[in-house]
Amino acid sequence: ENLTLDMLSDSVIPGEKPNYPYPTLIRAAILGSPRKALTLQGIYKALEDRFEWFRTHRNDKGWQNSIRHNLSLNKLFRKLDKPITEPGKGSYWTVD
Repeated sequence: ENLTLDMLSDSVIPGEKPNYPYPTLIRAAILGSPRKALTLQGIYKALEDRFEWFRTHRNDKGWQNSIRHNLSLNKLFRKLDKPITEPGKGSYWTVD
């Protein structure tokens, strides 16, 4: 199923945290990206672009730690080696 962030509804109360588990949000962000893979920063940005709550809490390390935690521990996500031709640090993450 090709879930994207656009398919997720906004919170009933405007500006409230979206009522989805992190794995669902991460999966939707990745699957909605052109190459079906995003860096950690790319995942943060996709969530901030889509939901007001993440924009408002852009500097809050709590949700960012939760994203990293979910990527590392959840078998749904797989780390890809970044092509050596690409600048910047970090790997891409994809949905297995």
